[in-house]
This record gives sequence, C-alpha cells and structure tokens, in this order.
Amino acid sequence: MDAASSKAAALASAKVVKNAKGNIVPSSQKAHIVYGCEHMGEMFENARKQTLQHYRSILQLIHDKPSVIAQTYVDSNNEPVVSLRPLYLCLQCPNIMTHEQRDQHFDTKSHCFSVESRDGNVYCGNCQDFIYDPELEIRRLLKGKKRKFEDALTADDDKLIVTNSTFLPCRATGLRGLYNMGQTCFMSVILQTIVHNPFIRNFFLAEGHKTADCEKESCVSCALDEMIVEFHSAEKTEGYGAVSMLMGSWLAGEALAGYQQQDAHEYMQFFLNNLHLTNGGSTDSEDCDCIIHKTFYGKLQSTVTCDQCNNVSTALDPYMDLSLDIRSHKRRKNADKGEDPGLDLRDCLDRFTAREKLESAQYTCRSCDSPQNAIKQLSVKRLPPVLTIHLKRFEHNKSASSKIETRVSFPTKLDLFPYTTAHKEQVKASKAAGLPITNFNMNSPTNNITYELASVIVHKGKIDSGHYVSYSREGNDWFAFDDSKVVLADEAEVLRAEAYIVTYMIGSLDV
Repeated sequence: MDAASSKAAALASAKVVKNAKGNIVPSSQKAHIVYGCEHMGEMFENARKQTLQHYRSILQLIHDKPSVIAQTYVDSNNEPVVSLRPLYLCLQCPNIMTHEQRDQHFDTKSHCFSVESRDGNVYCGNCQDFIYDPELEIRRLLKGKKRKFEDALTADDDKLIVTNSTFLPCRATGLRGLYNMGQTCFMSVILQTIVHNPFIRNFFLAEGHKTADCEKESCVSCALDEMIVEFHSAEKTEGYGAVSMLMGSWLAGEALAGYQQQDAHEYMQFFLNNLHLTNGGSTDSEDCDCIIHKTFYGKLQSTVTCDQCNNVSTALDPYMDLSLDIRSHKRRKNADKGEDPGLDLRDCLDRFTAREKLESAQYTCRSCDSPQNAIKQLSVKRLPPVLTIHLKRFEHNKSASSKIETRVSFPTKLDLFPYTTAHKEQVKASKAAGLPITNFNMNSPTNNITYELASVIVHKGKIDSGHYVSYSREGNDWFAFDDSKVVLADEAEVLRAEAYIVTYMIGSLDV
C-alpha cells in the first residue's frame, strides 16, 4: 500500500478532524474525508444505493411530511406517542425510536445507523456518536431534494419559476380552509386550532377514537376524526364543509343550534368537554386519562393568609384554560387623553397571580373563627403541555354588552415559571430569610419553563357584527385561516393581531 492509500485508509475512520490546537476543522476543510466512519464505509461498500435511497426518503419524511409523523414513536404498551424531543429513524428499517429504543434496537437487530428527526443528522451505534459523512451531508443540506435538478437551474430559470409559480400551502398536510355555513367562523377557528395541535392530531391519526365502533349519534369526535383523516390523506386545496361537526354540535349543545354568531371561547369549552366525554373521559379530573386532560388539564393553587393569625388555607382548582382580565389601569388613567398604551400578556399574568386584599366581609378565618382581613394569591400549581389563554375582551351587564379593544402584545416564547407556585414559594422563602428578591431564572435555566406560541384566534369588528380568523403554526411557518381561505403569514403579522385566544405549547418535555 502506498503513502496515498495509507492516508486515505486512515482518514476513512475519522468522525471529525481537529487541527494542531485541538479545534474542530470547519466542514469546508473536510472534503478529503472519505466516509463518516469505518462502519459507514462498510455500509456503502455493501449497500450504497439502498442506503442513499433510504436516507433520501427519511429526509423527505422529515422535511416534506407533517412534522408529527417523524416525531411519533410506539411505546412499550404499543401505543403511539408524540415526542417533543428528537427521535431516531433507522436507516436500515422503518422504525422510529427514542434514544433508549435506538440503543436497544442496535443491541437486538445490529442496525447501526439512525437519522435524527429534526435535522437529519446521522448517528452511528458502533461509534456511539453522530458522524459527518460528505456524501450524506450533501443530501442532508438538500433536505432530500434531487441535486441534479437544482444544479441544472440557471439564474434565468430561477427568475422564470418565481414569476410564474404560485405557492400552494395545502396538499395533504392538514392545511385546508373550512367553508362558512352561516356564521360558523366561531367554530372554524377552534377546529383549526385543534387540528394543528400535534397531541390531538396524532391521537386521531393513530385511531385513538374508534369511529367504526362508536355508537353515539352525530358524535363530534367521529366528525373530528373524519376531518383530520381527510385533511391528511386527500390532496385537496379547496375548503372543507364540516357538516357532520356542525350537526354534532347542534345536537350536543342546544344553545348552539341555529345560525346566530357564537362566542369562540364558549364553543371551545363545549367542544373540549365533548371530546373528553367521547374519548374515555372520567368525571374525576384528577384521575382522568383521556387525551383532552393529558393535553390541556392544569391546576391553580389559591392561598389565603389571615392578617390576624397568619393562618394559611390552600385550595386547588382544575383548569382547561386561563381567562385573563385585560382592563388596563394605565388605560383608564389615560382615557381622557385618548391614549391606549396597551398591555403585554405578561402584565396580565402578573395581575392574575398578584397578591389581592380581601376585606373581612369576604373572608372568615377558621382559626380565628371570625371574619378577618386577608391576602389571597393565585399561582399555577400544574402546567399542561398546551396552555390556552383567553383574554376577556367582552363585557356583559344587565343593560348592554361591549368589546374591550385594548391591544395586548404577546411573545413567541413565554417563560411561565414566574407564575408558578414553586416561584411564589421561593419568593416567600427569600423574604423570610431576609434575602433580596431576584430573578430566579437569571442563572438557573432549570427554573425556566418556556412555552412557544402555537396559535392565535382573533375577533375582528364589533361584538354584535364581528368575524373570527385564526393563525396556526405548522413547523416553522405560520398560516392564516379565514373560513375557506388559507394563506402563508409572516410572524410579524401574527404578533400584530388583536388576540382573543392564544395557545402556547411547551418547548421541551422531560420524559
């Protein structure tokens, strides 16, 4: 073997290249690496064509199909589960696995290579590490698209395609509008939000609701199952007529019958309760194992401290969404000046969990056995995977109803730790110890509970003549839904919206 051959053989087993100082060499300088590792070299020698074809298919699944597919694995009970962490797709068989299942799969099947479900990076079981392979990296960067076609395009070709092409966001990816069947926009926005919730969507796509076995007449769960399957199987771009859903809603809720406009928040509560009842839901919220409680159920803690004896009484209350007051003190102060300074969603949450004085007429202390002044405070004891926040835009009294037009800004990422019971207890302990009150998240990432914006429902117009539209995120893209119309939206447009209901999804979940 000559020197050149020896050098090539030595480099064939390299996963990364480091310079004399021990720093990893940038990928542009790695062109001389033959394979990502010696095991990939053997794989290419024995089954090069099949390996590249399967890798390309996996990349297309990751980038072109609904993200829920590559993020769903089967657990030990043979039940489909959506993971918020990256999964691994076997490069040698169709399995989708967690990292524990990946290692077990390697031990039992000797399938060495798997592909990470977010970016398509390749993991080697023998090396127990991710590998860099030039051949696979080219395909990874192309996200499964054919390189030949891309290389053949000239600048003029690109210009011609852009000028004469129309982006179709639909196809069989769940992106379809809903026909308005007579002031049914309140129903449409809730359905779009539910359809684009990966926990609910995956439950129905995995036949969590057995439509064939359901005996309930005009069942809303059967109607939702039919709708989700249609959205994810038929390559159609026209709107969908949710007739079965409308009929099921009318029969299940008498107040919904007819073609008058309804409140989207009230419909959401009705709809989730019906999904709960028709999918194995129990009357005990604490022990309920249905998909609705797994997704939306949380707990609030109410703490009342007596001013006289410092006795503390605590109560826990379940919730499926949080309703926040948006009447701004600043707004009232500046009303005469015609100014509307608006609010931030975090201001509303601060007020929701702030200390509140109770007069003696409002509270009777059990320890004192008499009416006493007290301090009440709410905090979030348990957060659900999906948190729905309802902004109280509509005021009703005996004489009239009105809409609050206050602008409420909301972030794409929301840290909910400051509103939790754990945080309030830390603050209380610091005060008792005479320590300064600081931002507990500043140097403690473990205390950071980050949720990401998933959908926004907007009410446009006046209270008696308005219209509902919504925005939902699919992957990294936002889409606007206005009855049967579906268009791509930018994030800035979403954040400018006059939100009525916002939905946040947990960014990562320890399992």
